[in-house]
Amino acid sequence: MRLWKMEFSKIAARPVMNVGFLMLTGFFMLIIWQEAKGSRTEMDGIVYQGIEAVKKDRELAKEYEGIFTMEKAEDIVERFGFSGYVGENSVEFSRVREGNYCSQFVTDKMTDFMQTERKPSNFLEGEAWENYGRYFVSGSVQFGYAAGWRKLTEIWTMAVLSLNFWLVLMTAPVFSEEYSRNTTGILLSTQRGKSEDIRKKITAALGLGLMAYVLLTVLLAGSTVAAYGSDGLHASAQMACDSLWGDMWKNRSVSFFLLWMFLAGMVSVLLNTAVILLVSAKAKRPVTAVTTGLVLFLLPWGVNQFLFQIMMSMGIANSFAGWIFMDGIRIFCFSMPFYLTFSDIFSIPENWLVFLPIVALSVMALSIWRAQANYRNYQEG
Repeated sequence: MRLWKMEFSKIAARPVMNVGFLMLTGFFMLIIWQEAKGSRTEMDGIVYQGIEAVKKDRELAKEYEGIFTMEKAEDIVERFGFSGYVGENSVEFSRVREGNYCSQFVTDKMTDFMQTERKPSNFLEGEAWENYGRYFVSGSVQFGYAAGWRKLTEIWTMAVLSLNFWLVLMTAPVFSEEYSRNTTGILLSTQRGKSEDIRKKITAALGLGLMAYVLLTVLLAGSTVAAYGSDGLHASAQMACDSLWGDMWKNRSVSFFLLWMFLAGMVSVLLNTAVILLVSAKAKRPVTAVTTGLVLFLLPWGVNQFLFQIMMSMGIANSFAGWIFMDGIRIFCFSMPFYLTFSDIFSIPENWLVFLPIVALSVMALSIWRAQANYRNYQEG
């Protein structure tokens, strides 16, 4: 344990980087509070602002908690009407939504407001109602106040992406710094240096990533609860993220979705740390390790956004083999740290979701094994 603490201290003892982590976390906590303070709601002709608006929306949403029905939707519209933009029919038009949490939910999900951006006069009809609007009153949606959890998922990606960038800077010197200082030969001159010491370096780096991730999660979730309350954890997952469709998310709650987001983010952090350790064990200088680590972190995004589109334009997907090949590329990209931070990762085809943890954990294990082997076999020359 003493050796682990020593290795952990070597990695974590960077005051400037630690202050950077605290500033980073504080920035995202501030965003949550600013979003809450910017809330606006209307009830019975009275406009509420800030935390008071959040309180009023929570109280109103409690009246309609549970399975959402057409009767509840009609009652909301009868009480508050549909929701548009403030002053949309005047010169004072703004992008500020009128109405309240409940009326906005009915308007967004059960009318054509999202397409027209004009205050609707009625519910969806015909095919649009059958394919979309009717779902929310079909007995599958649990209604609840989930505005806070929606805000959290919106900033989650940027928060964990930022944490991963921070971890690249923190863990890249683990092995490469020893190479640059020419101390590796001394450390590897003992049997302990070739075995236990290497394992302690690796577990210390992974431990730092896990601790930082858990701390970030606790602080952001705590800020969300403080600003918005803990309401809505039992509500349907779609209340917190619009892209959650398919059988996997039917009858699933916001808490279930948040748990999966937490697990995906944790894998992202640990996998990113493992890949950086592999890079660090190969690079002779910390700056090379940092640069390579950042490139590898962003590479899946580049492959998915550009190379994949080029292959599509070349018609590779027109054959069965080409289609399988391209599916494999995207599955690999979505299994990497960059994409595992996105909440939309759960909206990909459900048969792909089986492969994501397999690929991610395999790459993690391979990276750790190769990092250990590369460092152990290092020869000064």
